[in-house]
Amino acid sequence: MQTRSITSRPAALGVISLTFVLAVALRVWGIDTRFWLLEDQMRDWWFALGPFSGLPLVGPPTHVGGYTIGPAFYWILWGIRVTVGPWFDNLPHAGGIGQAILQSGADALLLAAVWCRTGSPWIALTTTVLLVTSAYDLCLAPLVWNPVMGSTLAKTATALVLLDWHRQSIVRAAITAILAWTAVHAYTGAIYVAVSVFVALLADPFTRGDRALARRNLVIIAVTVVLLQLPYVAHQVSNQFRDDAMGAVSGSVGRILSGSALPEFMKSVNGYVGAVRFIEFAPWNVSFVGWALLACGVVVAIRHRRDPSLLAMTLVPQALAIVGYSLFLAGLDHYYYLSVMPAAVMTLVLAVSAVSPTRLAPTVGVVILVGALAMVPSKTRFAATMHRMPQYGLLVDASRRIKSVGQPMRSIRTEFSLPPTTDPEYLFRVLGGRIDPGSPWTSVIMTDGRVIYRNVNGP
Repeated sequence: MQTRSITSRPAALGVISLTFVLAVALRVWGIDTRFWLLEDQMRDWWFALGPFSGLPLVGPPTHVGGYTIGPAFYWILWGIRVTVGPWFDNLPHAGGIGQAILQSGADALLLAAVWCRTGSPWIALTTTVLLVTSAYDLCLAPLVWNPVMGSTLAKTATALVLLDWHRQSIVRAAITAILAWTAVHAYTGAIYVAVSVFVALLADPFTRGDRALARRNLVIIAVTVVLLQLPYVAHQVSNQFRDDAMGAVSGSVGRILSGSALPEFMKSVNGYVGAVRFIEFAPWNVSFVGWALLACGVVVAIRHRRDPSLLAMTLVPQALAIVGYSLFLAGLDHYYYLSVMPAAVMTLVLAVSAVSPTRLAPTVGVVILVGALAMVPSKTRFAATMHRMPQYGLLVDASRRIKSVGQPMRSIRTEFSLPPTTDPEYLFRVLGGRIDPGSPWTSVIMTDGRVIYRNVNGP
């Protein structure tokens, strides 16, 4: 089924548009009162508030040392601040809204891609519902955080490959490669999807006997990666090549190559299975996820053996993630696998549809969609318990009132406790207020939202 056969049908276009709107609404509902404002969000949004020329040439620092290998996350975040920020006084939750819009756009595009690829709206909608309403993804989507951006870019590149968009011109193939590699800029864990996109760009024309197109795509991939790494090279030159971007990763690989450590394959398998179980199904305890993924992977490999692009975007990212993280000797967090979740979900859903008798396929599709929808209430309730800062709305209101006084403050503190890395003065500065150590005035934000002003020089 061709892409235009879906997008040119009013009903299909309406479903895709409605999915986008609902996904955005679900993700940003209440964001202005409980945005998760921690150190990473404050640092990255502060960069976005500055001029484009002031953005770093590399990505955000990682918690295992080093930083991501390119500035695409900051470029996109700056674009969000310019376009979305003014509607919300340039407060940081505007960045979360912008990221939620991009993530929802990627989901809508993937919906169209799976629909076109399978010819089934039920399979496509089931895939999208499972991804959008994943509790962990749902609570992370409206954040200013680079792993979310990496997942969004990787998902977009995946959708374009499934739409065969890259076949239509050199420019479209280049855009697909750019999106894949900027996902790695945003978050290193997206490398498994990026490599899978590159595999699809090469395997698709190669299996069709078009060797010239395969060679052209190889050149496009190489040029794309080289050009996108020029900011990183400039950063290294300016620092005399003393920065180690991927210190933790290179350290693990070095230990394995030297023979002092072995790859931790079972740890990687268990980490991946645990991530799928938590990200996609929590709070439901689906204990058989690992065996289900294995069985479904076999079914998809057999059923779609003549579709290298589909296999590249479903099975290859998962295999690469397991192998890749077996070479990483530190602990594995669930969010490392965010960009691989579309591959896992598509594998599960496509396998169910593949084993269904042809005459029952629509009925089976409706049944699994109903099952996915039935899980939504519990997943959304669970999402509301994670990564929320309920004091955010109170801080915003109080910071606006303090700013309206027109008086520089020596300090701002709160009567209530905040997360350790949250700065109660941050929003005041974003709104244009000034913190001046020489000012005689301090302010205290009370638990009921009142602001008390105190003069350090006395009454």
